[in-house]
Amino acid sequence: MHDRLTSIPMRRNKFGLLVRRFRIEAGWGQRMLAEKLQLVGWNVTQPTIAYIESGKRALLDCELQFFLDIFGKDWKDVASEGLEPTSIPKPRKERRHHFGKLIRHLRNEAGLSQEKFAAKLQLAGWDVDLAVVARIEYGERPLLDYELGFILDALGKDWDGIFRK
Repeated sequence: MHDRLTSIPMRRNKFGLLVRRFRIEAGWGQRMLAEKLQLVGWNVTQPTIAYIESGKRALLDCELQFFLDIFGKDWKDVASEGLEPTSIPKPRKERRHHFGKLIRHLRNEAGLSQEKFAAKLQLAGWDVDLAVVARIEYGERPLLDYELGFILDALGKDWDGIFRK
């Protein structure tokens, strides 16, 4: 069963499988994981962990950072080939939304304005506008895991390539 979890590609709303795999590798139950997360400042319960692991609840990028901290993992562990995350800031005392600068960099690299990028995301099926794109890029709006999937698709990137400059 563990091998099956490892072989599933991470796509929209699949961070739960990663959380589950890390939890099982640590030898913890969902309740213990929730208690550890509460100790570092995220008021989360065991049922919420179950929803996250089942994919019924999306994760914000800053929430994923809580999991990575607890498991002693880094953003490179999210990518299947272990690429070094060079554009994502190290976590500070207060949580920040991590993907804004990287998304802006990749959008500019693709030669897209925020307006054209928002239109491309709309065509892909995500009801988003220029204001939302700007707020994400400036770190003013959290990004859900499935939204990151839309962004990667629109930019022609995959989970393995997200940390490449």
